[in-house]
Amino acid sequence: MSEALNLAEIFKAKSQQQAKIIEQEVESVTTQLNSFMKAKLKESEAIIKQGMESLDTSNEQLLTTLAKHQTDMSTDLDTYMSNVQAHTVKHLNLFAKDLEKTIEAYTQYIAELIEQREDRIAKVIKSEMKKWLIAASLGALGMLIFGLILGALLVNKYSKPIYINQQIQPKPQMQQPIDYGRR
Repeated sequence: MSEALNLAEIFKAKSQQQAKIIEQEVESVTTQLNSFMKAKLKESEAIIKQGMESLDTSNEQLLTTLAKHQTDMSTDLDTYMSNVQAHTVKHLNLFAKDLEKTIEAYTQYIAELIEQREDRIAKVIKSEMKKWLIAASLGALGMLIFGLILGALLVNKYSKPIYINQQIQPKPQMQQPIDYGRR
């Protein structure tokens, strides 16, 4: 369980580190963008002041210069936003890979834990089954011996030897002649 907590702590630390890196890069790019925008706004202000001060400059030239300046600002803003997005995507992809590795390591750890517990349970079951098998075998052997002894006692008590007596049949005697004179 402590390894799972350690993995969670590592994941949390990596998450916080990635968030800080992304935050720092966004802050850096924002600072650069802010500086750039301030410089461009000062430039715009200078152009407008120049246009106001110099009445010789035509209105068209002023509008053209301002339009070019606005296009430049828009292009630079798009470039900065693309850079921020690229850095953010890069760090998020790295974070996703780290997260995937962390989850894979945790999954492997859980699988090993389950396998170890299954092995322990199997060993306990085998040891218990040996005890039960020995006890059941002794019980069956005891009942067999008890049954044999009981059967032998019952046979001795209730059985009598049977002798086969063949009766000898008397031979037919010859008939004696009947003496009619005697009465």
